[in-house]
Amino acid sequence: MRGKGVDQESIDAALDGINDESEYRTAFSLAMRKYSTMSRLEPEVQVRRIQSLLQRKGFSFSVIGRVLQELGIEVARY
Repeated sequence: MRGKGVDQESIDAALDGINDESEYRTAFSLAMRKYSTMSRLEPEVQVRRIQSLLQRKGFSFSVIGRVLQELGIEVARY
């Protein structure tokens, strides 16, 4: 952000406003929008697409796992 000309004080203020729960709610909202368009796809494809979307947006694996669990589309890993 500093490279874009944002001062450190503004960066710190923005980061302070982010907590685990708000990050989860944002990820869940994105995932729900994506999930609502994929009803005819196999669960494995749904999981893969949602994981990819959330990873590209920078969400952690723990948040992604929680979102998938809440959506009820977790795929068992062997």
